[in-house]
Amino acid sequence: MKRRQLFATVTGLMTLASLPMTSALAQDAYPSEPIHITVVWPAGGGHDLVGRLIGHELSEIMDTAVVVDNVTGAGGSTGIRHIVEADPDGYTIGVMGLHAVSQSFMNPAAPKLDGLDPIAYISDEPGAIEVSVDMGIDTLDDYVAAMKSDPMSLMNGNDPQGGNSFIFASVIPDALGVNMMKLPYPGHAPTVTALLTGEVQTATLPIPPILEHAKAGKVKVLGVASDQRHPQLPDVPTFKEQGYDVVVNDFVMLVAPVGIPQDVRAKLEEGLLQAINSAGFTSAAADNGMVLRPGGADLAAEELAKQVELVYPILEDAGLVAEELKRK
Repeated sequence: MKRRQLFATVTGLMTLASLPMTSALAQDAYPSEPIHITVVWPAGGGHDLVGRLIGHELSEIMDTAVVVDNVTGAGGSTGIRHIVEADPDGYTIGVMGLHAVSQSFMNPAAPKLDGLDPIAYISDEPGAIEVSVDMGIDTLDDYVAAMKSDPMSLMNGNDPQGGNSFIFASVIPDALGVNMMKLPYPGHAPTVTALLTGEVQTATLPIPPILEHAKAGKVKVLGVASDQRHPQLPDVPTFKEQGYDVVVNDFVMLVAPVGIPQDVRAKLEEGLLQAINSAGFTSAAADNGMVLRPGGADLAAEELAKQVELVYPILEDAGLVAEELKRK
């Protein structure tokens, strides 16, 4: 009996001693299941492209399947809520941009930004304005003249309230001194289609979703709302070069729900940085018009805080901040 009791005691002690090692091994095994990247806009848009490019590289780097989930609706808020409410285990991340910042001030029901953990920064996305080539408009001055002559003749395609092209469509007309008629679409891809088919005559899309069509001569980019010309469209002048002082941009970063264990978070950040800096991603991103500025969690958090301070006054001036969300 004593020998059996001694054996049981020793076995129990060995089991207890092995628990920390087992836990450590479990953490080291991350990821042991597919990682899901949430994209809050429909398939075919700029964020969808980022999610799929990153997913391809990340799957090889972290040796696991990476699945892109398009969770759309409510100007991006449905997808952001999906991220915020996901288990903080490192298996749900998402592509985020200006839409989440603007929604946090415009929509009292939108998820709060403090529920998101910035993990990696990818790129800056300057605003722009595009026009159908059939309109015979070649410059911003031509556009302003046409709008002042007949503002109803040029309908602009843009996101619903909160999306980047909606914000661009709120800021750019003020700088140009015109009144823009806006027609919302549920994402960049349908907006591009509307511009190409003549359903709308102009759009305020960032460069990536429109780049191939601009290079093919199907649409004309009249100006880029940044301090420097876009590297993929060096012949397109900035707004400033054409005498209009407007600079407005979106951004692209990867976020996760708050509360991921630090060791898992560190491994995820490292994997994402490798994916963003990989030859495959940087080449594809450049070809698709992205202005890359890769960085880790610190840069992402810093830029998110900066965007909050830049976006709020723009929305306030446009009368888009919900009364209960206004700063005192």
